[in-house]
Amino acid sequence: MKIALVLQTLGKGGAERVASLLSQQFERDGHQVHVLLWEAVQHYPHGGQLTVLNTPATPSLMGKLFNLFKRAWLLRRWYQQQRPDLVISLMETANIPAVLSGIPVVISVHLDPRFELAGYQKLLMKWLYPLPNVRARVAVSKGIAAVLEQHFAIEGWKVIANPVDLQAIDQQKRFPSLPVIEGLTDDYLLGMGRLHEQKGFDLLIDAYAQSQLCRVKPLVIIGEGEARAQLEAQVARLKLQDWVHFPGWANNPFPWFAGAWAFVMSSRSEGLGNTLIEAMACGCACISADCDFGPRDIITHEVDGLLVPAESSKALSQAFDRLAMHEPVRQALQRGAMRRAKDFALPLLAQQWVKIIA
Repeated sequence: MKIALVLQTLGKGGAERVASLLSQQFERDGHQVHVLLWEAVQHYPHGGQLTVLNTPATPSLMGKLFNLFKRAWLLRRWYQQQRPDLVISLMETANIPAVLSGIPVVISVHLDPRFELAGYQKLLMKWLYPLPNVRARVAVSKGIAAVLEQHFAIEGWKVIANPVDLQAIDQQKRFPSLPVIEGLTDDYLLGMGRLHEQKGFDLLIDAYAQSQLCRVKPLVIIGEGEARAQLEAQVARLKLQDWVHFPGWANNPFPWFAGAWAFVMSSRSEGLGNTLIEAMACGCACISADCDFGPRDIITHEVDGLLVPAESSKALSQAFDRLAMHEPVRQALQRGAMRRAKDFALPLLAQQWVKIIA
C-alpha cells in the first residue's frame, strides 16, 4: 500500500512525533511511505520519502487564506501524480487544506478545538469535515471525539491513541540522562512538557512545596517555553532553587523517565498526553491530573496510575505523600504501568490506521 502522511512540520510536538513513528512503522510493514510537510522543519526522523511543499506559516489573515488554497492546490497536484492508497492528515493545519483539496483523506484531531483553534479554523472545520471526500475521522481520545460530536455537530469519529515504540524506548532509556544536572542521581520527581500555563507546572511546584517529598527528593521539570521565568520566580519565592531544576529540553527523554521515583502530569488540559504513555512504558509510577482529555483514557485509577482532581495542588501533594508512605503501592503502579503501555505499542496502532479504510 502507498501511504502519505501530511502535516505542518516534523518539529517538536506530539502530532509530529506520531507522524515520525507511524511513517517508520509503515515502512517496516512493507508499505511505500511519503511524508509531506508544509515547512522544511525537522526534529524527528521519518520513514519513506520526504517532500516539502514549501508553504510556510504566515501571521496575516490574508496570508493564511492564501496559504490554505495554495496548500490545497499543491496537495491535489501531488495526489494526482502519486495516487496513494491512503492519505492521513494530522492537525488542522493539514486537515483543512487536505479536505479542501477534494482528495480522499483520513483526518485526525489531536487537540481540543474549542480552545486551540482560531475562529476561522472552527468555521472551516464545521463546513469541511463532514464532506464526502473525508474517508474517516480520527480523534486521539474519547473526550476529543465527544467534543467534536457535541459542540461541532461532526459525527462518525473513530478513536486511535498515539503510539509508543516500546522496543526503541527500552534501548534509549539505558542511555545517560542529558542535559546533566550536577549532583543529581536517580530517585527524583519528574514533570515534562512545554513550559506553558496549560501544563500546570505552577500547580506541580506548589504541590511539591506542600508535600513530604519537599527537600527530600528533587523535582525535575523537563521542557522549555514562555512560562519559564514565571516558574523560576515561583521557585525562588518558595526558596527551592536547590531542589527544583529546569534543565531545558531533553532530546532523549526516556532516561529521565527511567530514573524517576514518579512521573507527574499536572496539566489543566490535554488532547491525550503522550508523555504519560511514554513514562508508563519506562515503568514509572504515574500520577496525573484528571483533566480533559486523555489521562482517563490512559490510566485506570489505582491499577496502573493515580488520577487526582484537575487544577488541585493539594490533591497532587496528597498523592505524592501516599506513594512516599506506601512503597508497595508505588511498586504495584510501576508494574501496572508497564502492562498498560503495551496497549499503545506502535505496530498494533499502525495496523489500526491501515485497517481504518479496509
